[in-house]
Amino acid sequence: MERAVISGCGNLAVPNAGASSRSSVARSGKRRVLGLDGLRVIAILGIVIYHANPSWLPGGFFGVTVFFVISGYLFTLSIQREVARTGSIEYGHLLLKRAVRLWPAMLAVVGVTVILAAIRAPYLLPKVQSDALPALLFFENIYYIVRQVSYFAAAGAPSPLTHLWYLGVVMQFYIVWPPVLLLLSRTMPTRRHACYVVCALIALSSIAMWVLFDPMGDTARIYYGLDTRAAELLVGALLAIATGGCGVRLERLVPALRERGVLPIAYDIIAATSLFVIVTIMFTFNGYSHFVYRGGMLVVAILSALIVGCMSRSNPTLVGRVLGAPALAEVGKRGYSLYLWHYPLLVILNPVTNTAPLPWWGWLLEFAAIAALSELSYRLLETAPVRPLPSVPTYVGGRVAGAQRGVSHSRLTRGLLAQPLPRLVIEGIGVLAVLVLMLVPLDAETANTPQAAAAGQESALTQQAESLESYDDSGTYFERTAFDGAFSSINNVNYDVDAQTGATDAKVILIGDSVPAGAINQFETIFPNGYIDATVGRQIYDGPDIYTQDVDAGHDGDIVVWSLGNNGVATEDQVKALVEAVDPGKRVFLVTARVPLALQDLNNDLFRQVAAQYSNCEVIDWYATSAGHDEYFWDDGTHLRPEGADAYVLMLREAITGR
Repeated sequence: MERAVISGCGNLAVPNAGASSRSSVARSGKRRVLGLDGLRVIAILGIVIYHANPSWLPGGFFGVTVFFVISGYLFTLSIQREVARTGSIEYGHLLLKRAVRLWPAMLAVVGVTVILAAIRAPYLLPKVQSDALPALLFFENIYYIVRQVSYFAAAGAPSPLTHLWYLGVVMQFYIVWPPVLLLLSRTMPTRRHACYVVCALIALSSIAMWVLFDPMGDTARIYYGLDTRAAELLVGALLAIATGGCGVRLERLVPALRERGVLPIAYDIIAATSLFVIVTIMFTFNGYSHFVYRGGMLVVAILSALIVGCMSRSNPTLVGRVLGAPALAEVGKRGYSLYLWHYPLLVILNPVTNTAPLPWWGWLLEFAAIAALSELSYRLLETAPVRPLPSVPTYVGGRVAGAQRGVSHSRLTRGLLAQPLPRLVIEGIGVLAVLVLMLVPLDAETANTPQAAAAGQESALTQQAESLESYDDSGTYFERTAFDGAFSSINNVNYDVDAQTGATDAKVILIGDSVPAGAINQFETIFPNGYIDATVGRQIYDGPDIYTQDVDAGHDGDIVVWSLGNNGVATEDQVKALVEAVDPGKRVFLVTARVPLALQDLNNDLFRQVAAQYSNCEVIDWYATSAGHDEYFWDDGTHLRPEGADAYVLMLREAITGR
């Protein structure tokens, strides 16, 4: 992440700028922008809170957009400063410097993650093994796109290194943007024309996200792609090109503001309003909202740029002074460390199989551990003195110049090794961890998976069946009297339940996804007259067509159970379509989901809302039934162990028969 330092205002990287202009800019001093570190604090808080629990801040991931804007802004200013000073870009040195700045902490994260995962969550090691090299080589985002790994609906336990996709996008921007900016400085007649080109690039990137967004599909392609996320970085770059680091100048657009003496207030209103809207968006929208991909990210990027532009003026705004308070500034300087360390710790310390909510003091302890490790990383890996790396060939207008400034591999190696001992030790641990991950074979299908379930394991269904209790008035005075109906109502004795086997004669059809698919044997034991159609990856919107096909094939029942909702966020129309696909005279049940994704609470709330609108529809609460029963689930926190399958089917029987 770029440091919140900009050069003095000047004609930076302006096409056709003369030597005198370039030298004047080169001589201008550097200053820290009040408020940028505080803005980073808001961004990182949004990200951390979202990753801790998406229901607390559904749109906390917009913090990444804020980071993108700041990075694009400061990186562009640094390139402009270099072009203004030398007329060229030391392209290789530029990239190497940024990689060397990022790698130490990244290596430390990988090394510590391997150790913690091996101790506490061994099932995560295959995912760390898969992601470590792509992350360290800055192409994890591409790796996820190719493998179709979703950010908002990834199956199973997430990789502790998932968040490093962000650094892949940033580094790829670092690779692509300097030559483009240098080309603009050589070909555009004025700064305004360069801004027009950047605006066009922003529009193309935003349009690509809009067009590629499929409401029924996954968002991995557009969420991880540099082409679709470039707009956010380019908004920051546009601000840098347009203002040269001097901040926005409203007096040029609205001269009356200066004349009326309200110019400072106008800047504060713009910055404060923009910040308020960003926070509101974080609380309002989630990763499944269409708004996010149809202009939402661009809106947040523009609002972020307005805040940065107002705070970058020589006369800071009140918002800039507040966000630039010493305490916030110190936390903001640690934004990179906080980003790197928070996610692996949250994933490892909160396994997806944990069905009991973490108490408030547990969250405090975890946040304290994140803060402590981030502080240690910041002091040892970011602020420790670093020996300057030797220069590498200079990139000038598409050609490599200054051969005498080249560097041999031996000089580069000596420069990298001539670093402080703590840094070398930590980097060595990270390198060793990566080598171990590469050389040691790890089976992704560990023993703790549904596939590894032992056949013939004794089921608890029969044992629980023996404890069935019901009110049976057969052979009593109440048989064939008015009380008989009352007992029938209490017992739901329209359906018999065998006290020995636990089986019921209820004619049930269940349509579901991979969760009930893990309980097919148990379902057929308890519902011998029923029919289950459950398969991996089934979406809610597939339900009505599947039901029609099953009915046409002769599979129907008096009761229809919909056990969908684990594979994607539902809409109200889709859930209503499930209920309305069934004859109104039949009972319909919607089973709540337990899946370690933000869609869990969204879908469950929607199921309850829709069920309340239909007299023949009820909710079967698997989420509540499974609470506190970690033993029900495999390590993905979703799919059922044999114990979970037993509990799942018994829950269905109780909801349907009352026993």
